[in-house]
Amino acid sequence: MDVSGSETNQKNWKNNMRRIFILLLLALHVSASVTIEDAWRQMQEKSPALQSLSIEKARAGKLQNAASAMYLPKVSLSGSYTHLDKPVELDISDVSKVLESLPIPIEIPSAIDLSEQDVFLAHLDMLWPLYTGGKIGAAQDIYRSKSDEVSAKAMMQRDKAFVRLVKVYYGVVVAKALYETRQKAQKALELHLEHAQKLKEQGQIAQVELLSVQVKLDEAKIETTKAEHKLEIAESALHVMLYVRQNPSSHLFIEAQADSEAFYTQESLDNFAGLSILHAKGEQVDALIDIEEASYLPTVFAYGNYMLYKDDSISMEMIPQWFAGLGVKIDLFSRDGRSEKIDAAKLLKRQLDLTQEQAREDLSLLVEKTYNEMLLYQDEYNSLNSSLHLAKENVKLRQIAFREGLSTSLELVDAELFLMASQTKRLNAAYHYVQAIAQLAVLSGDRERFFQSANLAREVK
Repeated sequence: MDVSGSETNQKNWKNNMRRIFILLLLALHVSASVTIEDAWRQMQEKSPALQSLSIEKARAGKLQNAASAMYLPKVSLSGSYTHLDKPVELDISDVSKVLESLPIPIEIPSAIDLSEQDVFLAHLDMLWPLYTGGKIGAAQDIYRSKSDEVSAKAMMQRDKAFVRLVKVYYGVVVAKALYETRQKAQKALELHLEHAQKLKEQGQIAQVELLSVQVKLDEAKIETTKAEHKLEIAESALHVMLYVRQNPSSHLFIEAQADSEAFYTQESLDNFAGLSILHAKGEQVDALIDIEEASYLPTVFAYGNYMLYKDDSISMEMIPQWFAGLGVKIDLFSRDGRSEKIDAAKLLKRQLDLTQEQAREDLSLLVEKTYNEMLLYQDEYNSLNSSLHLAKENVKLRQIAFREGLSTSLELVDAELFLMASQTKRLNAAYHYVQAIAQLAVLSGDRERFFQSANLAREVK
């Protein structure tokens, strides 16, 4: 048996398996990317805070459904056991004496037992409100408006989480682009240092120019390290939000033509969750006013009772097996200050109306401010395109001039730094533009519009 050949085959098999494992890890690493839309979906599915919002919304819906049963009758089963100090008796001793004096005496007891000493009862009771002056309908309105309020609050919390995700997600995109830019600048300076060393050896440049290039290269290395650390921090923040290690695959974007300011303003006034909360609060106050005013009206109800079990005694036999009827109740005088409560509720409603009016004005101003910022960053990005082209051409010309001895190393380094600064400003303009678009999307209550822009708008790379 060839032992050495077997060992060789086993080693080859292990090496092949190791290569396959490494390739799988690389494949997983490459595929560990996520679009902004999928990132938002994952965040909603995995975030405990956002999941609790769904539970709270479902809870409010259950309470609203429970309020629909207020018009139904209430039927309850009651049972009791009572122990008396002595049985209940009817004294008929006078009747007994009269009967005993008759020619034909009749013997009868001096007392009749009406009830045993231990009394057992079991019965069904029914109470059915037929007319409450609108109290039940108002109470149902309160539960419905509270459910709407919970939904609006959940929407606001989701909007905040979405804006935070956009900031972190595209912050990683910017940090990565800046890191790559720093790397390119460092490589360019390294290449430039090599050329400068050759020119120094040939006596075409002075020692001070070579040292200045070395200093700029050292500074570039420091900035590259800083950019790398910032990228790692940004990626960690995104991984925490998504509960998984995934990196962005969506790019920064700039829309060629955005919707008008009037469109966003009207959509925000119609759909913003903050206004929906105030509207729900107003509906609750209206319902409270209806409940207080209903206290002046009569309450009409049906009632009934059915005896399920009673003792076999004379007193129990006198109780009917069942009974039913109608009742009316009206409070002629109440000490709870009904009129003052109504006036207080109306004042609260007026306060909410004024708050809602002020909120609408503030919202319009916020939309105007955000929209103008969006246009500003869009114009800044477009303006920096020409500066970027100029910076690239300037670097090319300075490189040629430096090789020909017509430009100093300092001028070339300045040109490369100007190019890097233009690229950085352009990325920052696109980053702030995307944040403004996200803010407008949540103000107008339409996050899908942001995803459409991210998929269809011009990419910034």
